[in-house]
Amino acid sequence: MPLELQPATEADARRSVDIEGEAYGPNPFTPILFPTPLVPGAKDFRVAELAKELREDKTSLWLKVVDTDLEGEQMIAFAKWNVCTEKLVPAPPRKFPSNCNVEACELLFGTIAKQRVKHVGDRPHLCLRLLHTDPKHQGRGAGTMLIKWGVQEAKKRNLPAYLESSPDGHELYKRCGFHDAELVEIDLSKWGATEMHKTWSMVCDP
Repeated sequence: MPLELQPATEADARRSVDIEGEAYGPNPFTPILFPTPLVPGAKDFRVAELAKELREDKTSLWLKVVDTDLEGEQMIAFAKWNVCTEKLVPAPPRKFPSNCNVEACELLFGTIAKQRVKHVGDRPHLCLRLLHTDPKHQGRGAGTMLIKWGVQEAKKRNLPAYLESSPDGHELYKRCGFHDAELVEIDLSKWGATEMHKTWSMVCDP
């Protein structure tokens, strides 16, 4: 079945949020970071948040992969790249959904944000902020298409590309040209984790 890379639009925000939930739900750290069910309307808030960003953030580039042979919903993967041309600064206080473990989320996402500033804060770059594939369609190359697009876009702009990787995506990113800048291990055992949370800061030079 043919896969096509296309620009994503505001109309794709809900499908992106649905895929995000399906892709990250089985992660062993999800019950620690988000231990209670979403309250009614939380998904609508996330959809509206993404759509607002696309309208207002001129640095944001949305892409999707569709399977043109599927009946009904054809979008199977989504990515959000940002063209960052100004020096990064530590993120302002974050707003988390009502079902999150705020302390654990602050530790994890705050640490990752600091690593981003550390590795590319002084340089214009392309940053991969979101990438998720419908689990039913993983292994078909959709993620690779979205990553390679960003690599080529960064090269056209003569910019490095930057991302953070989980263990699941680490080898894929390396095959697409990224190299490790740093491995960050975060201890979430306070909340019952049985292993360290690992995130690689990765860079692809132009």
